[in-house]
Amino acid sequence: MSFQVEIHPSELWARAAAKAVVEALPNSGSVVLTGGSTAELVFPLLTEPDVQWRFISLYFSDERAVGPDEPASNFGLVQRKLLSHIRPEEIHRIRGEDEPEAAARAYEQEITPAVQRGFDVILLGMGADAHIAALFPDSPALDATERLCLPVQRPDGMLGITMTPPALSRARRILLLVSGRSKAEAVRRAVAGDEGPTSCPVRLLADHPDTRFVLDEAAASTL
Repeated sequence: MSFQVEIHPSELWARAAAKAVVEALPNSGSVVLTGGSTAELVFPLLTEPDVQWRFISLYFSDERAVGPDEPASNFGLVQRKLLSHIRPEEIHRIRGEDEPEAAARAYEQEITPAVQRGFDVILLGMGADAHIAALFPDSPALDATERLCLPVQRPDGMLGITMTPPALSRARRILLLVSGRSKAEAVRRAVAGDEGPTSCPVRLLADHPDTRFVLDEAAASTL
């Protein structure tokens, strides 16, 4: 297996990425959301009346160890950009304000039924270091085989909580929404390279049967 790749003009990327999300959304089921630049640019375009969220349960790939009102909170960002404008069936947030191990274990218990069924869609961004969720290069969480959610030490010095490879890999469909020239080398390493996940975490998904990069021309410039 290998990644599917589609490339769009940079000025049209956010709209194209939103279209890809809408086309992937199930009529009912489970969708995992991400934060970062993807949430900033794409999620506001998913609040339009014809985008149907009513029967979808929403989950989060990762969170920083902060409360939902803190500027660094992924949930807070997604709340502003998307959740305050839609009515999904359920919202399952990671309690970043709790002690990280306790928060990870609580979220693991919360997501277990959805993981067992398989998430319908996971939306992910990717960092310039090729991280996905809060699975950064050399993170011990990359080696998780049973735990579905773990506390992690982030490179920015913050603690975080993240879904692990066993949780992400059970998804039916994964969309990697990536834009910007700063991500171009990571895209090349992911798509054209042969590194392992320890140094290039996004490669965890290389063997997944339905993982698609939705790129702008800048992010695809080294392919």
